[in-house]
Amino acid sequence: MTRAVEATRREELGATLVLALAFLLLGAIIIGSLMSALTDDLHSSVNFLSARSEQYAARSATDLAINSIRYARCSPSAPSCNTNTMLPQSLNASPPTWCWGSGPTSEVTVDGVSVDVWCSTAWNPTSTNSRVVTFSTCLDGIGAAQCAVLPYLQAVVTFDDYPTGVSAPSLAPCYLYCGTGMTTDSWLWSPVLPTVTGVSPSSGSILGGTQVTISGSGFTTGTTVNFVEESGGSPASDNTIMQATGVVINSSTSITADAPTVTEGTTYFVTVTTPTGTSAYNTNAIFTYSVVAPIVTNISPAIGTIAGGNAVTITGTGFYQSATKPITVSFIQESGGTVPGNALTYTVSSPNVVVNGGTSITVVSPPVAGGSSCQTEFCYFVTVTTPAGTSATGNGNIADIFEYTEIPPLCASVSPVSGSAGTPVTISGAGFLTGSGTSAHFVPEISGTPTGSGAGTTATVTSITPDQITVTAPTAPTGTSTSFVTVTTVNGTCQDIPYFTYGPS
Repeated sequence: MTRAVEATRREELGATLVLALAFLLLGAIIIGSLMSALTDDLHSSVNFLSARSEQYAARSATDLAINSIRYARCSPSAPSCNTNTMLPQSLNASPPTWCWGSGPTSEVTVDGVSVDVWCSTAWNPTSTNSRVVTFSTCLDGIGAAQCAVLPYLQAVVTFDDYPTGVSAPSLAPCYLYCGTGMTTDSWLWSPVLPTVTGVSPSSGSILGGTQVTISGSGFTTGTTVNFVEESGGSPASDNTIMQATGVVINSSTSITADAPTVTEGTTYFVTVTTPTGTSAYNTNAIFTYSVVAPIVTNISPAIGTIAGGNAVTITGTGFYQSATKPITVSFIQESGGTVPGNALTYTVSSPNVVVNGGTSITVVSPPVAGGSSCQTEFCYFVTVTTPAGTSATGNGNIADIFEYTEIPPLCASVSPVSGSAGTPVTISGAGFLTGSGTSAHFVPEISGTPTGSGAGTTATVTSITPDQITVTAPTAPTGTSTSFVTVTTVNGTCQDIPYFTYGPS
């Protein structure tokens, strides 16, 4: 009996020990699991805090870049501080360049995290959306080119530099107007940018309208296509950007669009912009333009005065220029629908010629010294000259004729204002006509009024232009040393009369 009880006790003790060991093992497993979970949580917390610090640093740096570019950073006394010279290093930079400071990077450290911000600006000085800036932000050490393709944070912001009542472009210092308006177009973390790998066909006329198929990736709804002038594998320094029309998204890898009209340059990068950003400039995606001779189809207004100074809009096609040969406009005397022999010709160039686009030019009409009669006015053909040639004249085309109306001459000044008989005197003004009907006179003056009778003494005319006549001063009148100087044409006599004094010059 005793032995049986002892055996039972030993079995119970063994079972208790086994059960205790099992509980100890289970406890160790549970504690190990808890410790592992706690370690994972600690790692996750550290990773979360690190990611949050990086995001905070990137956000802060991008905000700093936006405000640095929004407003002028030069003093009000600097006349060159305007939208044309502000931050020129970022205009269409590819890859982007530094946004603030003096370069070579724009870097900031926040909570121990260093980030760099890179900027690229599409500048359109004639639009209220004058600057569209892409901000690419990456952790320190990632270069501009790599950051532009795979940014940690990318923001696209449009700035309006022209407040209500200020026309564009304005040459006023930028500290007055820059950053008047600002719109954040997008703010994306780790965006995937579109790519362009090819364009077919790869050439067309400067008149535009060639339908091209663009191959690449990342094409989505809301995509726009731009043609950016290329020079030496990079965007041209004058920042010419033309937007394509007729854009159709065929798929995420294919777009069709109509090439825009261009007014300068022959090779253009084709870029695609989606809500996530803009494709990089790719030398495999270049469109080449061929030039054609210009054609003039309309003049508006088609009439002005012989004094010139009228703003005239010329409409047509093929208005194209190069850096070495800008567009010029000529006013050529017309007679009977053709250009007569020895026709008067007046050629106008920049800054009095402004190319508005491939189909429009604004020119300031030059003063003319007469011409063949066209009804009651003088008629002149208007021609446009580009690197590809000069627009045609005549052939019964009255759409390219500008009519000059006659006005009485205007005498503004003489030079020199004093001298002796025989002194060459230049009379400046307007409305001076060539021909026998034009003459100059020196009329004696006393107390601000003409004296004597008649028109005074006739001066010998040696040369005439629309705004200047050169004469030889006649013999001094008797009784006074001062003479009015007048010019008379078939249209009348000067009313505003300058003085010439006889004596030392």
